[in-house]
Amino acid sequence: MKIAVATDGKGRLTDLVALHFGRAKSFLIYDSEKGNFNIYPNPELSGKELPPDFLAREKVEVVIVFSLGPMAYEKFEKYQIRMLKAAKGTIRENLQKFEGSKLRALNKEDIF
Repeated sequence: MKIAVATDGKGRLTDLVALHFGRAKSFLIYDSEKGNFNIYPNPELSGKELPPDFLAREKVEVVIVFSLGPMAYEKFEKYQIRMLKAAKGTIRENLQKFEGSKLRALNKEDIF
């Protein structure tokens, strides 16, 4: 399963989850089956495409975020990508919480 997390860090699992999904510097995509990850620059920052479209093309199944705008939320729903609320902490900590089923789905208060 591929899991995406927005980050402003240096491309490590010890980086913090970015507070703003759409303006994040990059996305870390973790492949839980292979146990590895890749870092991709946010395509929206260069005007290429919106993050939900990019992440769907990369076959991401789950995004871990603090919040989303309404357009991103709708696109993730369209692509059937699960949206989970990030916890404060590192990407690694959030992936561990995901594996332990300790992250909740985004709700209306997380969309703005």
